[in-house]
Amino acid sequence: MRTDSSLMEPLLDAFTERTPTGDGRAAERAPMPFADAVPVTDTGTGAGPDARPPLDLHDTLQARRSTLRYGDAPVRTDLVLRLLGEALARDTADWALDDAMGPLEAFVFALRSEGRPAGVYRVTAGETSFLAPASAIGDPELMGVQREFADGAGIVTVCVNLDAADSWAGAHGFRLAAVRASMALYDFHLRCQSHRLAGTVFGGFIGASVRNLIQSDGTTRHPLLSATYAHPHPHPHPAA
Repeated sequence: MRTDSSLMEPLLDAFTERTPTGDGRAAERAPMPFADAVPVTDTGTGAGPDARPPLDLHDTLQARRSTLRYGDAPVRTDLVLRLLGEALARDTADWALDDAMGPLEAFVFALRSEGRPAGVYRVTAGETSFLAPASAIGDPELMGVQREFADGAGIVTVCVNLDAADSWAGAHGFRLAAVRASMALYDFHLRCQSHRLAGTVFGGFIGASVRNLIQSDGTTRHPLLSATYAHPHPHPHPAA
């Protein structure tokens, strides 16, 4: 078996390639708008599940567990919307690439919601809106490769503009889009954990199940990574 570096060169070259594979006209296209979206103008403090302050990063990492066993209680959706909006705002500020390759978008499928209607919410760095009631989602088990994902209080998925990323920097643009989406979602996920919520990050979100609901065309708006959120199961580690 050959082990010299020449075997890796084509792969590495592909990751750094900056030549667009499309027509380079992404600036002339935009993700589909949501004509019936209802602005969510005040998520308040989005208080956590109890009165205790959130854990710091060290204690969050020490306590964090990825799980698909959840409590049945609804989660306060204002907290989810606030944490998600803040994570996206940090992405915008840290990367400063929204103009070049498009901003990130996230969609919250609030299945068990406290304080706001269950349903679909759209979140960006600058605004939040309510798109549709929970009845529009259909069977939530069709949203993920593993049906257990639908047992959470909700699912969050982060979308990117692949068209703009490619037009900006080809394969390199896609790579940065994936990195940005991952960082923003883990930012949100860990802050949920700091508020003593549970959940897991996963890549098995079936975008086709909500394609019309979130106007996902696979290019200008495409889901890359997702996470569940919920209250912890009261007995997370059952006896064997």
